[in-house]
Amino acid sequence: MYIYLKKKQYKYKFVGMGSYKFLDTDEIIVKATSMSIPEIFESEGEEGFRDVESQVLDTVHSYVRCIVSTGGGLVNKIENWGKLQSGIVIWLDVSPEVIMSRIKDDTNRPLLQTDNPLQTLTDLLEERRSKYSQADFRVEITNDMDEDMVASQIVRDLHDYIDENPPSWKLAKLKAQEEGLDWVK
Repeated sequence: MYIYLKKKQYKYKFVGMGSYKFLDTDEIIVKATSMSIPEIFESEGEEGFRDVESQVLDTVHSYVRCIVSTGGGLVNKIENWGKLQSGIVIWLDVSPEVIMSRIKDDTNRPLLQTDNPLQTLTDLLEERRSKYSQADFRVEITNDMDEDMVASQIVRDLHDYIDENPPSWKLAKLKAQEEGLDWVK
């Protein structure tokens, strides 16, 4: 499996190569509603947006062999967490300062239309930290990391995670071989 990252404002967009498909919930929402995210926030409010986000997650969480990119607020609904658990959850931990440096010219962030967007980001991170920390693993993104460095770190951490948490079939195979079942190859 190859994983590449493309910068998408402050967030990194995974592009799966080979048999892995990339799904971005924000892009799906925009296509499904024919509205931009700011337009959805304006007409439906944050709660309406979160409902649409949950519906999209309902659709994509059962896919296999895919990488799903979600917005940071998806964890606000507890029912979304169970859907995320059908895969490996990676928290890309980016400080509010780094986020602000990367999105300084982006005005399409409804939750950041405040007098102090940096403080808003800080508050949102603190509000969500306990949920984010439940991810399978965390990758800290620093200001000096470019897309290739982030991708390399994710791949290293993902390999380590899989090595430390092998699938149950692999454990069963090892146990069978240890018990002398040499027909198990």
